[in-house]
Amino acid sequence: MATTVTKETVFSMKDFNFASYSIRDADWREQYGIVLFAEAKRDFWIYINGSWLMSPIKYHSPFIRWLDKDRILIVQRRNDMNDDNVYILNSSGTILNSFNAGDAIEGVDVGHEGIWISYYYEGFDGELPNERLVLFDLNGKPIFRYNSDLQDKPTIFEGLALAKGKGSAIWIVPLDKPLMQVNPESKKATVYEEPKALNGGTFAISIRGNFVYFIHEEDGKAFSCEIGHETPQLIGKIEGVSRGLGPRESNHFISFSRKEEEVKLYRIHNDREYFEG
Repeated sequence: MATTVTKETVFSMKDFNFASYSIRDADWREQYGIVLFAEAKRDFWIYINGSWLMSPIKYHSPFIRWLDKDRILIVQRRNDMNDDNVYILNSSGTILNSFNAGDAIEGVDVGHEGIWISYYYEGFDGELPNERLVLFDLNGKPIFRYNSDLQDKPTIFEGLALAKGKGSAIWIVPLDKPLMQVNPESKKATVYEEPKALNGGTFAISIRGNFVYFIHEEDGKAFSCEIGHETPQLIGKIEGVSRGLGPRESNHFISFSRKEEEVKLYRIHNDREYFEG
């Protein structure tokens, strides 16, 4: 059976209160639904499953993520003033906690173990310069630092994509390597030299069992490949700004289009995929 991709629209213009708006970021969990951050009429809004809240956080380029059914996370990429740029809010929009995670944030993902943040090559993370990848607890304490807490580690110049893996593991696509899995519990990093198609040209990945699915930034083409093999298969096209979802999700990617101002979920159907949450 061939690998195929299906899509579902979970947010569109009919869900918005304004004729003109811009989606800045979005997240999805089957347990919790959809949450997104949008700009309209020179203000910023949070959408949670049909409800609109005026955001107390005024960012043009944020990340938004579910923490759990009652809390969301908003992270600003740049932080030149060394102010707090990570905020935890409840479903009513009240800020519960905040902390400074540093400047030049490349990616954000969330698991039961905490908040994963990766950085651009120029980035730093507060008092932990050049770590490139840090796991924070919900109070902002670093509980795992890539450079400081790994003994034998490949150098990460910049992390291009993040995706949650099984347990506490995180997968990362470094700028100069195809694919790497980092485990904060065992304090080990495993590099996979294949598929080389991931090198420097991807901005979204999703891991399921022995398979990696990835999207090329330039043209939105989506590929499937068994981890450790250089035989990627073109499986379709995913338009917009995409991000891989965690292994417990039925859908593999979430994507939002700045042209259509829609949020879509993409599910990959692969009978060889070993799904394990």
